[in-house]
Amino acid sequence: MLTKSKAISRLQELSEIITKSREAYFNLNQSDITDQEYDQNISEFQKLLSIYPELEDQYSILDKVGATPNSRFKKVKHLTPMYSLSNAFNNEDIFNFLKQIGSFLDLSESENIDLIFEPKIDGLSLSLIYKNGILFQALTRGDGHIGEDVTENARLIPDVPISIPIKIDTLEIRGEVYFPNSTFSELNEKLEKTGRKTFSNPRNAASGTLRQFKSNKNRNKNLCFFAYSIGNATHQLADSQEMLLKVFNDLGFKTNDISKVFTGVEELLQYYEKVFSMRTELDYDIDGIVYKVNNFSLQQRLGFRSSSPRWAIAHKFPAELSITIIEDIEIQIGRTGTLSPVAKLKPVNIGGVIVSSATLHNRDFIMGLDNKGNKIRDGADIRKGDWVTVYRAGDVIPKIKDVDISKRNSTSKSFVFPDLCPSCGNEVKIDKMDSAIRCYNSQNCDAQVIAGLKHFVSKKAFNIDGLGGRIIEEFYQKNLIQQPADFFRLESKSKNGSNLIEFLGKGWGEKSLKNLLHSIEKAKLIKLDRFLFSLGIRHIGENASQILAGYFGSWDDFYNAIKAGIAKNDGQFLFEIEGIGQLMVTSLIGFFSDFKEREKLEDLLNYVKIEKFIKLSKLETAITDKKLVLTGTFNAFSRAELKSICERAGAKVLTSVSNNVDFLVVGQAPGSKVKKAGELGIKQVNEEEFKVLIDYNL
Repeated sequence: MLTKSKAISRLQELSEIITKSREAYFNLNQSDITDQEYDQNISEFQKLLSIYPELEDQYSILDKVGATPNSRFKKVKHLTPMYSLSNAFNNEDIFNFLKQIGSFLDLSESENIDLIFEPKIDGLSLSLIYKNGILFQALTRGDGHIGEDVTENARLIPDVPISIPIKIDTLEIRGEVYFPNSTFSELNEKLEKTGRKTFSNPRNAASGTLRQFKSNKNRNKNLCFFAYSIGNATHQLADSQEMLLKVFNDLGFKTNDISKVFTGVEELLQYYEKVFSMRTELDYDIDGIVYKVNNFSLQQRLGFRSSSPRWAIAHKFPAELSITIIEDIEIQIGRTGTLSPVAKLKPVNIGGVIVSSATLHNRDFIMGLDNKGNKIRDGADIRKGDWVTVYRAGDVIPKIKDVDISKRNSTSKSFVFPDLCPSCGNEVKIDKMDSAIRCYNSQNCDAQVIAGLKHFVSKKAFNIDGLGGRIIEEFYQKNLIQQPADFFRLESKSKNGSNLIEFLGKGWGEKSLKNLLHSIEKAKLIKLDRFLFSLGIRHIGENASQILAGYFGSWDDFYNAIKAGIAKNDGQFLFEIEGIGQLMVTSLIGFFSDFKEREKLEDLLNYVKIEKFIKLSKLETAITDKKLVLTGTFNAFSRAELKSICERAGAKVLTSVSNNVDFLVVGQAPGSKVKKAGELGIKQVNEEEFKVLIDYNL
């Protein structure tokens, strides 16, 4: 099994490459690699977290959907979030998916659930909002919470009805926009004749066409749309997905005719193989199959994880391969000091996408060893000049599958991992916590400082528009930005704007500087969870930041608690928070105990205002804002379902009994927590009393 230290190193690497690729895919209509590689990385990410679930809150890239929209279209908040789907890559994953559903719903092994089979169209998700039967607004997915208003372009799609024969106040219909294969080649030929850039695949053509700021009537008429779900609606149209698709047809929408309901998983998987073999005959690209629990009442019980439904999964198709040569091997340094090797490839076309780099994971991988020290690739190492087989399955850096040593030049030399940091020259060491090779000169290593500054302004942190990686590097080299607070001092340095523009040099004018300063000014107000994430504390990812923000509520409460814990040399209070583990506690205490980090933080606090954390869609009940501990088993709920219900109601579910606990929810065959709760005088409620507290089925 992969060691915990190596798992942490790999999770960090995957987080960075997935984020980079999502930005290109959702905002630039580009795919430097295919969906399959992306899915393989997501799958690896999930498997690592299943081995070490305590790391889940540190690396929360799976909790995010899409990317924050950055085009010129108006940004609009979705009525309800547009979630992504978790992925399966083999039959075992599907059996595990069904097993998890059965466990969540507390079903016996003999009870079957109807699943509906729907092709996963490789297009662009679109939300259509109808007001009293008239198309009111059309939104792209965006980051799942905020989308782009593409209403005028969507009106030109023949498959999108301008009006529907049902008068409901607000009805949101979701589906997929795609560009037919039959007209894709014709489109590229026309673009090429006029000297314009062609599209690499139909998905990019669909995205690029729908997201044209100035709509093209002729091109939009080539777009097609399949409806597949309801978002926010004041009226229940059907009690199953199968029935809903029929209702969509009655309303004038097209649905996919390959969709089918199965009770037995064996028949479902056989149909998967059939559709996989016939996919080239379809007039649209599909990259997998979506399986959904057909019954809506069961879907409602299963609910959602942070970014995906529990009642659906995408069964993806296999990855693609190609062969190319490694032109160089580079070492990249992340904000935590980890040295990560990357192969720079002779550009190769894999499935219509040009690939020029691939991750080499770590030193062991280059040497031909896995995380257990066992041989991979028959023990063949990887060198500059090698011919390698590259595979991809998504929008991230591809991977090396194999190396052909028969083509290796006799003068080639083994790659030697550096003993000194390529950036600062400091000696690198193996981290005892995660076995990553790391530079510990964090305060004085330019690569780490720059990476930290990039993280600070990233879209999931302060989200300052106009500050790309190249600009931050330029500002750092010119000594304009050395620490986070310096971003907010740019305005004072630019009172004589012409001098600063002259200092910045080529590419900067009054307008670009004004836009940047405006973005910085807007960023001064930030939500607590985003602020915590922006600090770049090791092992504190987006999800962990949200957990901390949800627990403490305000920056003052959080910061005061941290300082009090440090003063007492006691971080035990952090262990009471569900989802906060040992590594995170160690990182938090270490970060806030560091004098230099605290000094930079106090400087930053002079410029920003941190909003209190407010949980959305909280169901107000008697347990809202209360702290609960669960013990025993329950008749009406599985433990996972009960925990989900509590969290939706705004309660904090803790793992251990202490004076801070408001309720102990007691099921059958409870453990020692009952005795401890009695000693502390904590209120205990049984399952029926708990149902009353949450208004369950009343």
